[in-house]
Amino acid sequence: MKWRRNAGRDCGVRMAAGKQNDSRGDKKEKCVMNMRQGNSGREAKKDFIQKYIFNNIGIKLLALVAAIVLWVAIVNIEDPYKERTFNVEVETINEDALSSVNKVYEIIEGSTAQVRVKGKKSVVDRLKADDIRATADLSDLSAVNAVAIVPELKKNVSDEPTLDCSTVLKVSLEDKASKQIKVTVATQGTPQNGYSVGECMASPNMLEVTGGKTVIDKIDSVRVTVNVSGVGEDFRKRVTPVAYDADGKAIESSTLDYGVKRVRVSVHVLRTKTIPVNIKITGKPAAGYEFVDAECQPETIQVAGDRKELANISEVNVPVDITAMRSTSGSVEQNISIQDYLPDGVSVLADYAQVSLRIGIEKQMSRKVSIPVEDIKFASLADHLSAKILGDKSVVNITLQGSSSVLDEINVDDYSAYVDCEGLRKGKYRLKVHLDLGDSSAIVKTEFVTVKIDRDDGGSDTSNGSTEATEKPKATPAPSASDGSSQDEGDKE
Repeated sequence: MKWRRNAGRDCGVRMAAGKQNDSRGDKKEKCVMNMRQGNSGREAKKDFIQKYIFNNIGIKLLALVAAIVLWVAIVNIEDPYKERTFNVEVETINEDALSSVNKVYEIIEGSTAQVRVKGKKSVVDRLKADDIRATADLSDLSAVNAVAIVPELKKNVSDEPTLDCSTVLKVSLEDKASKQIKVTVATQGTPQNGYSVGECMASPNMLEVTGGKTVIDKIDSVRVTVNVSGVGEDFRKRVTPVAYDADGKAIESSTLDYGVKRVRVSVHVLRTKTIPVNIKITGKPAAGYEFVDAECQPETIQVAGDRKELANISEVNVPVDITAMRSTSGSVEQNISIQDYLPDGVSVLADYAQVSLRIGIEKQMSRKVSIPVEDIKFASLADHLSAKILGDKSVVNITLQGSSSVLDEINVDDYSAYVDCEGLRKGKYRLKVHLDLGDSSAIVKTEFVTVKIDRDDGGSDTSNGSTEATEKPKATPAPSASDGSSQDEGDKE
């Protein structure tokens, strides 16, 4: 039994060892086979490289180079590189670096930069000057007050181009100054017919203007100009202020800062009306002088105001006192501001603000004329009476007094000399000779004649000045001071 057990154990061991030997043999065979297969693969790969890669290697490399060149050529034909130049406004940055040292700057060169852009045609052709930003950093100013301009793109593109700028920004530096100036409103254009621009209000009406000292010293006024063409009602508008020098020329400087970009202007639009100008003369001129006439230019003016104020005005009266006035030239001229004679709420248009007055004051002159006795008529003589002048006078002397302009216009031959026989009956009378000068302002000093009035028997002697009755002319009464006599109608002998 013991032998059987040992024999069985030995048999199992041998069987197990046999299996192990068989397994090791299989593995060895597999390894040999794998090595053979690996060598075969390497040889195949080597054959492949030798056959397909290194075979005709020169031709293949030449073909590769040709393909690359062809590809580059095609790309450049379809989307080549291109260079363009843009004019770009230069933007200054870090200006506080100068303000902190109380300086202001003014660009003297390089406000516009030429920026060269180089890149793909498809990219460069789509660019505009607005797509490029050119900046000059004032904190990097050199000793000669110059700084390089740096360009850059404002937007992203698929293929970033290169930007180059050789322009340099040059500035001048100056001490900073400021000045408080009132804002003046000016208008341009013409409103609707029948309307005028009234009061114009600016807000703010005072500005603190800062800038370079030399520029600030030149400023005389700051104006805002409003266009009123065709307006017919009140309106408001925001306007940019502009500085002007004493000669009325606009001051342009990049250093100027008004504190505000725009000023709000309120414009009041008024109705207009045309009214006459009347001169009211008071007083008397100096002795020996005479008031002749008065005139003004313009004779009518245009005024403006609200509807209610204009309804209450139809004329403007200008009083002129000529007391003790005299003139060697024949007239006195003066200019007046017509606004002084207008009521509150009514204003005169600018074109009519000044009115010129001319007051005619002339020195009195004398002129003697002789009237033949036979030319003297008998005015208002009754139908049944006849009259004749007695005495040996052949002429009657008459003195005319007045200004030279008035006397020069008088032609005695054009006027009638007469004696007034109204209400007289038969008898002898000492009557004053009258000269009818119509509307003339001349003063007449004349003589008296003796007139005999008889009944008209139809055959009375007409010699020696006798005449038939005539209608009494419409004489202009002479001033009482002309002859010093109260016997204008004559005295019956």
